This record gives sequence, structure tokens and C-alpha cells, in this order.
Amino acid sequence: MTQPRQAETNGPAETLPARRRTFSAAKAWLAGGLTILLVLSLLACGYLVYRLNHINAEPMNPLSNAPVEPSDTDRKQATAVAEQFALQMDNIDGTDFDNYIKGINKLLTTKAKTKNQKTFEAIKESYKAAKVKGTGKILVTGVSELDDDSATVLVAHDAAVKTTQGNIDHHYRWTVDVVKVNGEWRVDDFNPVN
Repeated sequence: MTQPRQAETNGPAETLPARRRTFSAAKAWLAGGLTILLVLSLLACGYLVYRLNHINAEPMNPLSNAPVEPSDTDRKQATAVAEQFALQMDNIDGTDFDNYIKGINKLLTTKAKTKNQKTFEAIKESYKAAKVKGTGKILVTGVSELDDDSATVLVAHDAAVKTTQGNIDHHYRWTVDVVKVNGEWRVDDFNPVN
């Protein structure tokens, strides 16, 4: 007697459900992978937006402790104080030297006031005797260095000075160091530039 043949298991009737199960599993894995990729992309975009709003010396280093770049407001305020200082220095009036000094001192740090006090005392009498009268004009300014609490501003300015001995035109180029003191920009030092 011959034994009946067993049905083949690879037949078309059983292959279709197996393919459906494989296709469903592939779709599930693909959907899961795309979801993970979407979440990672959103995190990366969020990180980049944060770093662009908090730029520092190492913008792509998440562990960077570098300070945030100063704002345009800080740049403008530091420049304005340096310009005011240069003009105040140029707008001298030997007949009212005490008010001249008061105007300058309003813009200075305590250290700068102390440093300049001896200089002002030494020139006071000679400026008064010569009836020195000066007016200044800012030509151009630029910030060479800036962080959140200090800056160096380059100031090009001219001064026309009248004295009892004659008239003099000065052409000044200074670096003016300004620092933030209690939230206000103040001049800490200045030096001529060649």
C-alpha cells in the first residue's frame, strides 16, 4: 500500500499569510525607526536654535562655558561712553576747570578718577592762565574688543583749541577701555594710538 503524500508546506496557500506577517513586521520596524529619527531631528533642531540664541566662542560645543556674546545694546552703550569721554576731554574750558573735571569724572571708574586727579591738578593753573577753550568732534569709532563687562573702543576725534598764545588743532586717535560698573559703562583708561 502506498502512503498518501503529505501536502507541501511551501504551497501558495500558506505563503501569503507569512508574507503578510513579514510585511506587517517590517512596517512596524520602519514606523518605529522613523519615529525615533523624527524625535532625534527635533532634539537636534532645538539644540541648534538654543545655541544660535546663546552664541559663544565654541558654538557647537555643548559643554562650552564660554560667555554669551554681548548684545548690540552693550556695543552701542560702550561706544557712546567712549565718544562722550573723548568729547568731554576735548571740550575744555580753562576758565571753568572745576566743571570740566566734574563732567569727565562722571564718566570714569574710581580707579581712573584717582589716576587722573594728579594730572588735572598739574594742568589746572596753566589752562586757567592761558584761557584754554576747546571743542571736539568725533570722526569715527569702532569696537576692537567686547565682552559682557568690558570693551576697548577706538576713537578718532579732532579738537580745535584756542589759547592766549594762539590756536591749535589736535588730531587724536585713542583706545578707550570701558568697563561695566553696577550695570553702567565707565571709562577705566585711555591711551593714544599711533
